[in-house]
Amino acid sequence: MLTRIHILLLCISICGTLGAQIPQRSAAADSLRITFPDSLTGQNTSLTYKVSPDSLDAKVDYSANDSMRFDNTRSEWHLYGDASVKYLTLTLMADYIVFNLDSNIALAQGFPDSLGRLSGFPEFSDAGQAFTARKLRYNFKTQKGIIYDARTEQGELIIHGARTKYVGGKDSDSAQVDDHIYNTGALITNCDAEIPHWGIRSSKIKTIPNKLAVIGASHVEIRGVPTPLWLPFGFFPMSPSRRSGLIFPKDYEYSDTWGFGLRDLGYYIPISEHMDAKVLGDIYFNGSWGLSVLSSYRKRYAYNGTINLGFSNRRNEIPGELDIQSQKSFSIRVSHNQDAKAHPYRRLGGSINIQTNDYQSINQNDANSVLTSLYTSNFSWSRTFPGKPYSLSMSLSHSQNTRTKEITIDAPNLDFRINRIYPFKNQNRVGKEKWFEKVGFQYSGNARSKFLTTDSTIFSSQMWQDALYGVQHRANADLNFSALKYFNFTPSVNYEEIWFFKTMEREFIFDPLKDIVYDTFIDPNGIPIIVPDTISFGKVDPHIVSGFTPFRRFSSGISMNTQIFGMMKFRKGWLRGIRHVIKPGVSFSFTPDLFDQFRDSVQTDIRRPDPAGFQDYSILDRGVYSASFSRGDQMALGYSFNNIFEAKYFSRKDSTEKKLKLFDNIVVSGNYNFRAVGDSLHFSPMNINGTTRFFKGASTFGFSAIYDFYDIDANGRRIQKFYWDSPGRLLRFDNFNARISTRMTIQKIRELFSPKPATPPSDPDDEQAARDPRSGAQSRSRQAPDKFFDLFNDFSIDHNLSLVRDGKKDTTMITTHTINMRGSLHISPKWTINVGNIGYDFRSDRLTYPDFGFSRDLHCWFLALSWQPQRGTYSLQIGVKPGTLDFIKIPHNRNTQDTFGGF
Repeated sequence: MLTRIHILLLCISICGTLGAQIPQRSAAADSLRITFPDSLTGQNTSLTYKVSPDSLDAKVDYSANDSMRFDNTRSEWHLYGDASVKYLTLTLMADYIVFNLDSNIALAQGFPDSLGRLSGFPEFSDAGQAFTARKLRYNFKTQKGIIYDARTEQGELIIHGARTKYVGGKDSDSAQVDDHIYNTGALITNCDAEIPHWGIRSSKIKTIPNKLAVIGASHVEIRGVPTPLWLPFGFFPMSPSRRSGLIFPKDYEYSDTWGFGLRDLGYYIPISEHMDAKVLGDIYFNGSWGLSVLSSYRKRYAYNGTINLGFSNRRNEIPGELDIQSQKSFSIRVSHNQDAKAHPYRRLGGSINIQTNDYQSINQNDANSVLTSLYTSNFSWSRTFPGKPYSLSMSLSHSQNTRTKEITIDAPNLDFRINRIYPFKNQNRVGKEKWFEKVGFQYSGNARSKFLTTDSTIFSSQMWQDALYGVQHRANADLNFSALKYFNFTPSVNYEEIWFFKTMEREFIFDPLKDIVYDTFIDPNGIPIIVPDTISFGKVDPHIVSGFTPFRRFSSGISMNTQIFGMMKFRKGWLRGIRHVIKPGVSFSFTPDLFDQFRDSVQTDIRRPDPAGFQDYSILDRGVYSASFSRGDQMALGYSFNNIFEAKYFSRKDSTEKKLKLFDNIVVSGNYNFRAVGDSLHFSPMNINGTTRFFKGASTFGFSAIYDFYDIDANGRRIQKFYWDSPGRLLRFDNFNARISTRMTIQKIRELFSPKPATPPSDPDDEQAARDPRSGAQSRSRQAPDKFFDLFNDFSIDHNLSLVRDGKKDTTMITTHTINMRGSLHISPKWTINVGNIGYDFRSDRLTYPDFGFSRDLHCWFLALSWQPQRGTYSLQIGVKPGTLDFIKIPHNRNTQDTFGGF
């Protein structure tokens, strides 16, 4: 009886000569019919052959680049040179393959090359499973094989087996569905070197591809040397899809204060197709613990974001005290981003970053976590209406200072706006536009809740009780027109109304039992005498009072602005011109007096019960909205001059004239109040502000100065006496502030200060000399500095300098002068020096929280050290690179709880 391989060979020969059709197996699955045309009759002729029930169910393709030899006695095909055998999804390749047609067994191995060395070792793949081996034997019928010295990859794991048994899925002898791989004397590792640097050596391993690997008793082996690290058994999930499972600890710590602990031990949960979550915990034997929940979500073309909630309870034993200090803190971090394609008119997104009790600084020691003192949050939803002039939005904002412990939360903040509309514009107008058609109207309404609290009372009942609420309405109408061609005028009317639901009330409190401290004396007769020792003359206690209080404010005015251009040109030299643009503006406004409507008074000193002992205050102080106003009517004439300076210079590099901005702006502003009453002065101080940038925007210089028209008294208060009447000068210098802020990378500095590249030699002799190998030493000497400075390309430098000049005290003081550097230095392909932060504060003459370390790439392992000498903390880790086996590490660190001040 013929096997199917014999039938296929016969069919191929017949079809090749007679042009037969592809053979078809009959429905009875026990015969094979071949149809081909008869050259004599011109009709199709069919032949039917019986097929063995043990034959394969599909065609087997085999080939070889060198030669093929058929052994008729043993029914074997011998394939030489890049041989391959393909059956269904299975592919077997090697330099030498022997395929037995009777048993359907293939034997593959390497073949000696011209030097006698074995090459072309077997490569086996089946439905995504791949092996490389020294020798392989496989049965195509039973789908079982024996592989010697096999190497296979399962996800991030690489398994080396001395003897491997492969059992394919859907075995005819069992109900098995999945492929199974059995290894003996195997090594599991993530090292892709030919001879792995390390691994987990196990006598037995069972692997279900893309699902699980189970190992028996095993030990860690480094460079072929067994270590005492022993495991009784192990499970390694290898699913390419997301599945629930344990998360091994990120760090193992030992602290004198907290004891032995594990960090980031947890569980992974794939919630849905678009969302997952990780629950991580920190646990220490002395009672400290922490818990965090991390979740990420993503929907294509819709949104993505992260949620990170953390709680920390650190228990510290203070030397000399019996009680244990418990330091609790938590953190809320949320980020949501909406895809631009999700919706054309709705937007939702932002970030939330709230923490209490220095959560980040307690649990982390890097420079960014320790030095950051200001945290902010902004989260908003907005909706626009197509074809309509209005929009609606809702937002949440938060600001927090970890040094002062103060927290301000604005939530919810509802905002409704009507964009500028022109109610008098004629939509069907023909001809020139009328002046009244330019009248524009704008409105905004805002409802707001404000919480002022600290990080120790956040979300407490006291925070909700002290919350402030309010509603604000603003309406504006204006008109724009031009006069005399160059002057633009804008008359406007403004109305504002604020609804306060809580106001401030101040109360004078004097309690003789508390504010008078008595002392006792014994007279010569032994009689005790009680006399007052110290007396406090009372205090003012502010508190919040609930109640509806409307505040209304009206103002009107007109403004005028224009532009004046000036140019000075030079025909020769580097400087070719200076351009000065002046944008003068004049405004006139009127605001009626509102102080008396919201004024109250409180006694401040029991010793002065007359009116001099009382102080006026506004009941709208500390309100949810700012409702500041001055006493008396305000009729002010304001002025401002915005100056812009630009230059034009000649560039010899490309022989063109280029522009250079000298100052972005220098603004001079002030006003004159015609209705100033009492001790109020008509002229306001003159303010001068300016900003410019250097080094292609890397450095910013800003300044502000204040000059006054009036003189001052001995206490430094302004008096109704012009400065012109004293020293004969128009303006009195009050104060000056200057600040320089620079952030540059080393690469940017090199581009700014390095000389321009040399011109290539034009003389053939010079070109030959440049190509002469004997001149390579000079070339290397020229390139050596560049290669050295390339090491610092990842570094950045921040420099901040602030200066204050006080004209009243005639003093000059530098308030800020710091320089900081951060980055990484790749001194070799394997060694890296990391600088999280290192800086110097010139005012306090000290380093500013140095944070640096180094790391070493050990191929499949890593070595990392970080050190923060100011805190006295450090971390040393040797471990497997991040991946499935990254829980294997040796950490040694000293955290902030074990330090007492640093250096």
